[in-house]
Amino acid sequence: MAQIAELQLAKRLLWTMIVLIAAGAVLTLTAQPSSFWSSPTTAIRFDGLPIHSSTNPMFDFFLGHGWPAYLVGVALYGVIIFLVARVLPETLAMVTEVAVILGLCYTQSNWIVVRWHTGTGGALFYIAGVSIVLTKAILPVIKDRKGEVLRWLCWLLALTTTVDGTFTLIGQPASYWRNPLMVHEANPLAKFFLETGWWAYAAYIAALIAIPSLLSMRVSRSTGWMIVLGATLGGLFGGSNWLFYEWRLGLQSPLLYGTILSFMIVWALKSSVATRRVERSTGAFEKCQLRQC
Repeated sequence: MAQIAELQLAKRLLWTMIVLIAAGAVLTLTAQPSSFWSSPTTAIRFDGLPIHSSTNPMFDFFLGHGWPAYLVGVALYGVIIFLVARVLPETLAMVTEVAVILGLCYTQSNWIVVRWHTGTGGALFYIAGVSIVLTKAILPVIKDRKGEVLRWLCWLLALTTTVDGTFTLIGQPASYWRNPLMVHEANPLAKFFLETGWWAYAAYIAALIAIPSLLSMRVSRSTGWMIVLGATLGGLFGGSNWLFYEWRLGLQSPLLYGTILSFMIVWALKSSVATRRVERSTGAFEKCQLRQC
């Protein structure tokens, strides 16, 4: 039974990944400057730089050859990832799928911020949408009636939020520690607390961990999942931006971060499936004993 549940979960994550790949293609083409349609070499990346920029170089070969070539490239990418996920064992397939979903969430939310100048609010709005889609894909399969997985996800929320907060403090200029008004931060709310002092920002980070975690335990299970997943992805977004934009470690650094997080998420999901199997086995044994009595 656990193997069947894992197979169902892998399939649902696979189709979620395909949907996000398609959404990413739409966002990428929509975000291109008007000159792109007559001169594809003027295409831009999700960070707003030209596709041939030497800063944080990426593989954008197909986009530079026009929208038909780009769509062919996206289709090939989708087919390859689809086939790889179908060939791999369920656990590795789920890790791959979740890692791709997290990577797509990061790049696509950056399109919204950079191209349409929405600020971090636009990214958080998109991340909330992804968390809803993920909840709808995962929760029907694992159920999580007792909230074991949700509690584990709260720890992941704490992890990504703490990493984001730590990176933020590390990334402050030396002058900040003498004068908090010399803060370097894009999020207006986080900037407000940083300007008050590092201790106020630390309290803000603690609140970002505690409030969603406590709230998730007092609402419906699906709503709780959406809250915790959204906050976890928000922390991943913030921490990844320091790696990619500020420290120029390339796209591979957020992808590696997301891959590590995907291992943790899949481990939690598999634990839930295994728990359900044990509960069923125990229940069947107890019924058998009752019949004998």
